[in-house]
Amino acid sequence: MKKKIILSKEQITYIDNYLKYHKVKYWDIRIELLDHIVSDVEDKMTQGLSFDDAMVDVHKGFGNSMKMLWNTGVEYSIFANGDGYKDLIQVKREQINKKYRKLYFKEIKNFFKSFRNIIALALIFYFDYVLFENVEYRLFKRINMIVFLTPSIFFLMYSIRNFIVKNKSVHLEYALWYYIFPFFILNMLLQISNPNGIFESSKEFQIVVLAIIAPLNLVFSYCGLQLYKRTYNKYTKIFKQLQSL
Repeated sequence: MKKKIILSKEQITYIDNYLKYHKVKYWDIRIELLDHIVSDVEDKMTQGLSFDDAMVDVHKGFGNSMKMLWNTGVEYSIFANGDGYKDLIQVKREQINKKYRKLYFKEIKNFFKSFRNIIALALIFYFDYVLFENVEYRLFKRINMIVFLTPSIFFLMYSIRNFIVKNKSVHLEYALWYYIFPFFILNMLLQISNPNGIFESSKEFQIVVLAIIAPLNLVFSYCGLQLYKRTYNKYTKIFKQLQSL
C-alpha cells in the first residue's frame, strides 16, 4: 500500500492563491474548498500523478475550463477559467441564506416565547399610546421615526466594519442582512400608508401604522442583532484559530 502524500505548506498556499485568483473571496467558503482540494490532490498524487496534473484534474472536476481568456494574457492553464467556482459559490450562498433565514425566524419565535419579552413589548406600545395622547402629531411622528430608523444606523456601522475588513465572511454577510431585513419590509408598509403616496390614506392611518411598526422593528431588529452577534463571535473565533495554525 502506497504511503499517502501530504502537501507542503507552499503547495497549500499555492492552492489558496489559486482560489483567490478565481475570486473565491469569502474565507469561510474558500477554507472549505481548500480542504476539499488539498485532500483530492493528495489522493491523486498518492496514485502517481504530479502536483500540476492533480491540480488540472481537480480544476476540471469543479466544472472549470482550461481555455484561454481573450485579452488577458492567460494561457491554457488552471488560471484561465473559473466559472465552475462561480456556480459553486452561488449554490453555497443560497444554502447559507436559507440557513440564516431559518435561524432568524427561530430567533423571533424564541423571543415571543418569553413572557418577559411580551410584557416589555406591551409596555412599549403602552408608552407609545401615552405619548400619542399627550403630544402633538408632528412630535409623535418624529419620535417614532427616530425609533424606527435607529436600527438602520447600527446596520450602517456594522456594514462599514464588514466592508473594510480584508477577509470577508459569507456567514456574516447573511447574518447582517437579516438584521436589516425587517426594516425594508416594514418600511414598505410605511410608504404605502403615506398620505402623499400612491394609495389614498389619512394622516391618522399613517400614525397608527407608524405606532405599530416602530416598536415591531425594534423587536425584529433585536432578534437579527442577536443572530449577527453570535455569528460574528463564532466565525471571528474560527478565523483567528485558522490564522494561528
